[in-house]
Amino acid sequence: MANVISLLFFFYFVTSIGGYLWEVIIFLWKDGTFRNRGFLYGPWLPVYGVGAVVFYLLFFKIKNRPVSVFLLSTLVGSGLELLIGWSLDTFWGLRYWDYSDYPYQLWGYICLYSALGFGIAGMLWICLLSRLLKMLWFKFSGTFRCAFNTLLILLLLLDVSAALIFPNTGIGITFSG
Repeated sequence: MANVISLLFFFYFVTSIGGYLWEVIIFLWKDGTFRNRGFLYGPWLPVYGVGAVVFYLLFFKIKNRPVSVFLLSTLVGSGLELLIGWSLDTFWGLRYWDYSDYPYQLWGYICLYSALGFGIAGMLWICLLSRLLKMLWFKFSGTFRCAFNTLLILLLLLDVSAALIFPNTGIGITFSG
């Protein structure tokens, strides 16, 4: 059980950092500007990590059925994006994304492009990347794995504490809605 938990933490951190890099690259490409998206200061976006771990737990048993993984990732990812977007907007007046200018969108919270992105990303994650990362993770010693996760958990807790005391509200963090 400890090995599974350590793997899930590893997945969480790799994908949180990967999501951060993905969003930085998108804004560099679109606007030519660096943006630290999200409410934390460090190079991670927890929503990507949580999403990757949830998708892994939900879909790893069907990892040999990429079409099913694609369809389920599309539905679950879009459903979560809709629920999270609506909740943030309704209860806190926050808008971290807005798809209002995209075709086939719903209230600006989800759109066809993001839905397809969830499907493709989920399929790549479940059917390919998680397998490769799992093999890599278990090549390291148990001591290294424990130290690695402990260090990142402590850094994340420090970052969350800082963000709660001094919220990250810089330019480009949210859309005014």
